[in-house]
Amino acid sequence: MVDVNGPHYFVAFQTPGPKWVPGVKYNEQPEFEEHVGYMTELQEKGLTVLSGPFMEQAGGLNGVLADGGMTIFRAKDLDEAVRIGTADPTVKSGMLNVEVKMIWVPFHE
Repeated sequence: MVDVNGPHYFVAFQTPGPKWVPGVKYNEQPEFEEHVGYMTELQEKGLTVLSGPFMEQAGGLNGVLADGGMTIFRAKDLDEAVRIGTADPTVKSGMLNVEVKMIWVPFHE
């Protein structure tokens, strides 16, 4: 059944920025740990629904990571979501770009 009052979430698409090092795996980028730290902070605050890198082959860190990733998180509105997405230190530094979009979820558990 369609939930006409379904929840709204915010999706941050993280893609390589101007300081991304071409040919270097996502998890080996110079500022990768700063990104993971920020994502961990959001998770601990209960803001993330899910987050992770895009993959070319499954297997976690043993698989093949693609460039960039995605985070679905909770925020009160799009402005707050954009603030959360752009507060990532790797977005501020230029390692990642981010585009934040709102999604309405009429089909859910």
